Parts: sequence; structure tokens; C-alpha cells
Amino acid sequence: VRMRIHNTDPLRFSRLKLMGKSPAHYAAYVPTPTGAMETGTAADRLLLGGKVVAYPGPVRRGKEYDAFAAANPDALIVTQKEGAMALGIAEAVTACPDAMRLLTGVRQETIYWDFNGRACRSTPDVRGDGFLCDLKTGETSDPRFFPFKVRRFAYHAQMSFYETAVACAGLPAVTESYIVAVEQAPPHVVTVYRLSDKTIELGARLWRLWLEQLQVCEASGAFPPYSQSIVDLELFEDD
Repeated sequence: VRMRIHNTDPLRFSRLKLMGKSPAHYAAYVPTPTGAMETGTAADRLLLGGKVVAYPGPVRRGKEYDAFAAANPDALIVTQKEGAMALGIAEAVTACPDAMRLLTGVRQETIYWDFNGRACRSTPDVRGDGFLCDLKTGETSDPRFFPFKVRRFAYHAQMSFYETAVACAGLPAVTESYIVAVEQAPPHVVTVYRLSDKTIELGARLWRLWLEQLQVCEASGAFPPYSQSIVDLELFEDD
């Protein structure tokens, strides 16, 4: 894929991490919210601030929905099912003292910063006294499986990106980063994770590599896919 991508807009981590798939994925990025994402966003608002309303109708379209949306211009509008699940998630998190302590601070304040000449922007869920915390909803918060999710979605790189944002913006120093993980399905089990220094270091290496690759792509105008040549495919019998 060869195209000129303007780099005047501040870079968000949600876009940068697509370099972990391929530069072609980065270039073709179009945000497409899913039902699960909207449930998570609704839970975020209930816990961190913001208005959420459930639309009583069967579908979110038509004249009745348009009137409902016009009457709630500042609200995130969800279905009844999404709203009930988001409320359950919020109640579970609220019942966890460690989670609520870490969700107390400056909430969802956007930080504009610069790294090696690249304008960036970051919005951590919470910036507290010496720490950062992000709220993650998903299918599991089980310590046996959540580390795989951290690697898959590069949560450690995201938290390192946020720590760098705080440092580059000259804000009070951050020494620890946390993730409050909560399951979307009842009973909405909550697990609080503290990311080790080694984990943050691994995350830093990852996003800085992606940024270097991105800047090369932007300079050349080439955003290649997984491979630009024929790939040999060979399967092996199981041992």
C-alpha cells in the first residue's frame, strides 16, 4: 500500500498499535465500535463520569430514536441489554475497594505531548498520586489467562505510552501503573493488576519500535502488508 498519510494529527495509541498487525492495517484504520465496546464504554462512563441512557425501543434508528437522541445530546445511548450489563459491571467495580482507590484521581484528561518530533495525545482513565490506572472490560480477568490478553492487545505498551506522555508533558511523576480488569458477563469478577517494571519496559520497546516503523512508512509513503512476496506454507504433523 503506497499513500501519503498526514502526520499532523496527534498520534493515539489505539492507532499506533495497528502497526503490530501491519503498516497496511494502520493506513486503512477506520474505527468500528462493537456492542461489546459500547458496553465497556458505558461502564467507563458510569464509573469515571459521563451520562449513559438506555433506549427503550427495539432498534436504534428511525424517527422515534432520532427524537430520543436529540433529547439526550450529551449522553451515550445504549440498548437496554447493554445498559443493564454496564450497570452490573459498574456495581461490581464499585464493590472492590482496591479498584475504587485506583480509579480516584484526575479522570480521562487528555495529554498532548511530543516524542522524537511526533505529536501524540493520550487519555489515561485515571492519573492519581504517583500512578496511572486503566479500566478494562472483557471476557476474562482471570490471572491464568489475562496476561495473554495483555500481550494480544498490548496493554503493557499502552500503559508505557501513557507513562511517557506524563513524563514528556512535565506532569507529576508516575512510578506505578495498574489495570482494573472486570468481566463483562455476570458475576463481573474484578481483578486488579500492578504492572511490573519489566512489563512496562517490554511495553516501551514495543511501542517505540512501532513508532520507528511508522515514521519510516510516513517518510516513504509505503505502508506494506504482512508480506510483499510469496510465503511458503508447510504444515507439520503433531508430535
